Amino acid sequence: MRKLTDKTDETALLQQFTDYFRLYENPLYYFALKTVQSELLARDIIQEVFIKLWSIRDQFADIHNMEDYLYRMVRNKVMDVLRQLANDRKLRADYFSGRQWEEANTFDTLAAKEYEIALAEAISKLPPQRRLIYQLSQVEGRSRNEIAEELEISPSTVKNQLTAALSYLRKVVAGQIKLF
Repeated sequence: MRKLTDKTDETALLQQFTDYFRLYENPLYYFALKTVQSELLARDIIQEVFIKLWSIRDQFADIHNMEDYLYRMVRNKVMDVLRQLANDRKLRADYFSGRQWEEANTFDTLAAKEYEIALAEAISKLPPQRRLIYQLSQVEGRSRNEIAEELEISPSTVKNQLTAALSYLRKVVAGQIKLF
């Protein structure tokens, strides 16, 4: 009877893994692609992340937020790849060949990528209304009055929420950027 339970457990884990893969493969791919700017490299990263996820399938129940866990795995893998590029002259030459970036700017480019990742991660952790106000202001370039009118709140609330968001983002991003 024990073998039947093991097979049932493995089937349930396989289904759970398949569900995670279908749900998160594309968003994770585009997250990685935005940073590494190489479709092949992004696919490799996602493949390695899901192989790692399968290897720890027995721990699925211990992971409280699978989405955060997977994004963190991708972020870490992207940083590993970028560090490898920074430290290996041949890899760097292969990666940057045909690109407009100059090799002399590699470290600046990698630092900018790490900043971009840290910022995106920090923005995703803002409370929903604060995140919306931040995006309307900083991404879409809307004025405080336009945001206040659209969200039906006072301009001072927009100002306070935006100030709080920017302060939080500065603090979080500054604490996360530790390249090399």
